[in-house]
Amino acid sequence: MRELPRRLWHILGGLSLAIAGLLLPRQIFLPALCSVTIAFLIFELIRLRFPQLNCRFVTCFRALIREREASTLTASVYLLIAASIVFIVCDKSIAAMAVMFVAIGDPAAGMARDKWKLARDWGRTKLKGKSLEGSGACLLACLVAGVILAAIIHVALWLVAIGAICATLVEFFSLPLNDNLTMPLASAGAMSLIGLVGL
Repeated sequence: MRELPRRLWHILGGLSLAIAGLLLPRQIFLPALCSVTIAFLIFELIRLRFPQLNCRFVTCFRALIREREASTLTASVYLLIAASIVFIVCDKSIAAMAVMFVAIGDPAAGMARDKWKLARDWGRTKLKGKSLEGSGACLLACLVAGVILAAIIHVALWLVAIGAICATLVEFFSLPLNDNLTMPLASAGAMSLIGLVGL
């Protein structure tokens, strides 16, 4: 329950970016997204440089940030950076799908891991705090949300499956960079590349 506000913020924020990217004209959405991303990044760098400001920030947003984010960039900034990159580089349907994967899949993985935390003694496979249960929940959430979005924006289901699998693998293997950055970049990159070659 302690992570619930953060996860809701993550879901709503990610879905808002995906929906705005689909509905707003590119010439309006991209400058707005990049401006917000730069503003957030500048603020984060400033608050990390000034302990008093950082302390006030952490106190105000304690429910939305993790303890380690008191000394690093928050997940929200990584998500904004990833969204800016994929919406600039990729087709907006692919970009929105990739952002939705991290918005839905990452919290689903976390909730599943919390639920099955007591199953550790039953032989759960783990890697750097990750688990098969959490990754299975991530994949399922990505596939379900992806199929729903694909029906609306007319993306091929096999492409959705590739993006969902790629996002889940990146989430499971816990790469050095933040999941909110790597999941959208990897899934959007895979979908765009495979879509281009027409496999």
